[in-house]
Amino acid sequence: METPADVTLATLAEGAPEELFREALRAVLANVDDPNTDWKARRRIQLTFDVATDEERRSAKVTVACSTKLAGIRPVATFVHIGRRGGVLAAVEAARNEELFPTDKQAGRPQAVPAAGGTEG
Repeated sequence: METPADVTLATLAEGAPEELFREALRAVLANVDDPNTDWKARRRIQLTFDVATDEERRSAKVTVACSTKLAGIRPVATFVHIGRRGGVLAAVEAARNEELFPTDKQAGRPQAVPAAGGTEG
């Protein structure tokens, strides 16, 4: 009878730890690539091996778990104006600079805005 091979990461549970790591690494890399996350945040992959032996200490159940800690989505801030419209409270998002001063896409310059009288001078 051939002597069984020692347990390694590659052989334990038919290579499950390596597969768990690969999947966690994909999640971490996708999170790093996401422009909505904080680039400075540390990501973490954690493999945990729980070993529960029998009373005689001759066999054990090994449970492998993998967890990740990813960067959260960055918060986004905006300004709103609050007031009453028809007696009911309402909020309106403040206009962005691009809306107030549209650019001429070809020249990259602000477009001429008609004077208050409606004619361009």
